[in-house]
Amino acid sequence: MDNSIFVTAELKIKDGIDREQAIKEIEQFCLDMQSEDGCLQATASYDSEDLQRVILWERYQNEAAIQAHFVMPHTQAFIEHGFADLVQAFKTQCQSQSQSQSQSQSQSQSQSAHKEGTAA
Repeated sequence: MDNSIFVTAELKIKDGIDREQAIKEIEQFCLDMQSEDGCLQATASYDSEDLQRVILWERYQNEAAIQAHFVMPHTQAFIEHGFADLVQAFKTQCQSQSQSQSQSQSQSQSQSAHKEGTAA
């Protein structure tokens, strides 16, 4: 079962920052992230219409790996450099088929119990 956690972060390169230099920094940051224990993937995608928008896609083994990521020297240096602002970030996680079925069954049972309670 895959319990990995995906982190998606939208960054905006700050005004006055050279885009090509920012891309080099971001690409190096992705390589640094990939060397972390528990980081399974780190890639950046660059918007072709909004040249300041960058999307980071990161995949981690678990929450502990995400927490460890934020105390890494390269992460701290990336944040402190300040050439981009974080616009938004969120975590998502795949559900295995058995988890989905279990949740579906639980919801069905709850709905049935509610219907029986209102019918009485």
